Amino acid sequence: MLRTRKIGLFTAIALAMSLSPSVPAAQRHAGYAHALDDLRMARALLQRTNVAPKEDGSQDEVSLTITNIDAAIAEISKESAPNGKDSQEAPRIDARTPWAKRLSMSFKFLDRAIMECSREKDDSGDAGLQARVMSRLDHAHDRLRVAIDTVNFDYSARNLPTRND
Repeated sequence: MLRTRKIGLFTAIALAMSLSPSVPAAQRHAGYAHALDDLRMARALLQRTNVAPKEDGSQDEVSLTITNIDAAIAEISKESAPNGKDSQEAPRIDARTPWAKRLSMSFKFLDRAIMECSREKDDSGDAGLQARVMSRLDHAHDRLRVAIDTVNFDYSARNLPTRND
């Protein structure tokens, strides 16, 4: 009886020791995993289904923000293993939420993602992942700030040209 307990104990210790060095990428990059969730939510808030793309191919501030968020998501997804979630699964957004509030909420999620990514250590194996992701997120942050600043700006009352003119 005592002998089987010792064998079981040694087996458990050996198993624990063999598993500890092989930490999955999702656990090594927990900040990136949280950032992915925040970025998906920020992107979903910015997605507009009622606006058709422009024929001349120009993009507005929100489209540029979405492009940068998509690039950051792609960079993170390449390096860190998925955490069991479908990467194409978009969070549900209440369609009745006013556009200005959606922009504001998206900005908060983007700020959280930036904070999570900045906490991650840039390992030599990542080949500058943090720098690439932070660059994309900074561009998205700047574009979204411009979109928020101009969402309630009445161009017609001030006789100023719009970006689309």
